Amino acid sequence: MSITIDFTPAETQLLQAQATAANISVEEFSRKAIMKAANNAAYLAMLDKSFQQAEEGKGTYLTDEELRKLVYGNEL
Repeated sequence: MSITIDFTPAETQLLQAQATAANISVEEFSRKAIMKAANNAAYLAMLDKSFQQAEEGKGTYLTDEELRKLVYGNEL
């Protein structure tokens, strides 16, 4: 997929400086930045859903001892 984005001169200068510092092209730097933002957005949406489910009482709550047994087995 191809995307065209118009940046201000200041934004372009920032992109060029960051791409140069990373020793990659501006295009590759931009692609990586967009994918990082998309992955972060997906993760935040998952967290929001999890918090909403917790507020609705959905989920499993464990005591510290129950969690230790789950992680380490019955050997406490």
